[in-house]
Amino acid sequence: MKLWIKAAVVSLAFSVVGHAAEAGSLKVSVDLTNQRMHVKENGETIHSWAISSGRRGYRTVTGKFKPKWMTRMHYSRKYDNAPMPNAIFFHRGYAIHGTYATGRLGRPASHGCIRLSPRNAKILYNLVSRHGRGNTTIAVHGSARDRSYVTSKSRKSNKRYAKRRTRNFSRYSMTAEPPRPKVIYRNGKAYVYVGKKAARKYYSKKRYSGSYYNY
Repeated sequence: MKLWIKAAVVSLAFSVVGHAAEAGSLKVSVDLTNQRMHVKENGETIHSWAISSGRRGYRTVTGKFKPKWMTRMHYSRKYDNAPMPNAIFFHRGYAIHGTYATGRLGRPASHGCIRLSPRNAKILYNLVSRHGRGNTTIAVHGSARDRSYVTSKSRKSNKRYAKRRTRNFSRYSMTAEPPRPKVIYRNGKAYVYVGKKAARKYYSKKRYSGSYYNY
């Protein structure tokens, strides 16, 4: 009887230890280079989501962190009371939170925070709440690359294109009369010259009229 009780106690102890280990194994990895977040629970990847990190001038901080505080809905005091649903603050004013600008996910677009879709932000918030802030690790690594970045070489080519476009446009400005079509005469009637091949085609179908504007 005593042996049975000891075995039950040992089994319960292992169960408690295993549960504690499970509760402390939530790892959030944020890849700024690829703009993705990977969530691991008990060493197994359970989620992989697109994010938006800080754009140029507002880069997201990198390193390993623990969640500092959390709130279901936060409004940014710094940026016009912008809504930050399911916010998880991990370093000063930096947080993981939901965004309604889901079309910008997958590229740098924020003022430094890490954005998720509202649904995914809620899932992550619930996971951190269940595991506890002390048992959650947030690792931010990589370097964001803005797709809208324009190199000096492309700037020069854009300037050349703008000059060429302006020069071409000036030839047909509103003050200048647009070029008139080339007109030929047959049997005393005016026709628009469209080339030999097109002329044969249209003559065969007798589609020409006396007005050179019908072509």
